[in-house]
Amino acid sequence: MLATCVFGLASSVLGSYPTTAKAASWPEEKPVHIIVPFAPGGSNDIIARKLADALRERLGQAVVVENKPGAGTVVGASYVAKSPPNGYTLMFVSGSLATAAAVQNPPYDTKTAFEPITIVAESPFVLITREGFPAKNVPELIEYAKAHPGKVNYGTAGLGDHAQLMTEWLAKLTGTKMQNIAYKGISPAQLDLYAGRLDFIFTTIASLKGTPADTLPKIAFTSLNRDPDFPDIPTVKEQTGLDYEVSVWWGLFGPAGLDPKIRDRLNAEVKEVVNTPDLKKFLATLGARPTSTTPEQMKKMLTEEVDRWTDVASSIGIRPQ
Repeated sequence: MLATCVFGLASSVLGSYPTTAKAASWPEEKPVHIIVPFAPGGSNDIIARKLADALRERLGQAVVVENKPGAGTVVGASYVAKSPPNGYTLMFVSGSLATAAAVQNPPYDTKTAFEPITIVAESPFVLITREGFPAKNVPELIEYAKAHPGKVNYGTAGLGDHAQLMTEWLAKLTGTKMQNIAYKGISPAQLDLYAGRLDFIFTTIASLKGTPADTLPKIAFTSLNRDPDFPDIPTVKEQTGLDYEVSVWWGLFGPAGLDPKIRDRLNAEVKEVVNTPDLKKFLATLGARPTSTTPEQMKKMLTEEVDRWTDVASSIGIRPQ
């Protein structure tokens, strides 16, 4: 089902760029489409619509947010990959773009089919355990898992999802073996953790908010630095010394071949938007924080994540299908 939301963008001056006529005249009198490869209502959809709304004073054209869900991110991403690289079809997507490349066989090369524009926001994962679980920190979890190989179980939102790959990456780095219990979404996994039927899960603060699982022990964040809202909870890297850092991110892409002048214009506009108090406050309600990158930094990050998750998936017997 296609859900469409049109945001009118107030007029602004394009500014002068020493570039081709096509790039200099962008956007012309036709809408810019932002494809969200997920159903309406999720974080990708919500942030994309807020971003489009915030951009209305920065571009002189309408923006249409379209949901094209299916096969993880593959249906919507395929549409964008095949679209003309003229700046009128973009994609707003999370790091699921990289995990999908690791566990599926999309009809495009994730590392080259898209032109990265900028990361917009990111949020760390948090490791939470059931009440009464013997491990009170990550080193104790690793020690317990080594003493009980294959007996420690964790929940995920489905086979090959972000939570499974990042848990298996931790297991690979520490020489442990843990059992994945796959659910149809993270919410039922959190409920089973609260009921004591799981040992731990990686999830996000946004997913925990307002649920019983939010009261469970939080023993680590997966970010590089401690979360400002939870300053007493150390990171996985801080506790173990491992080079382990994982965040869920959301970013803006175009098709490969997007004119660099259009790409850089979008990068600059989004960078201004993410620094506004309104967007910062909005993202905070999702447990996320605004960020921005250069296109080159974003491309490097995407490539590294595709390689990492593909390696992890292969190590546990998941082959792209």
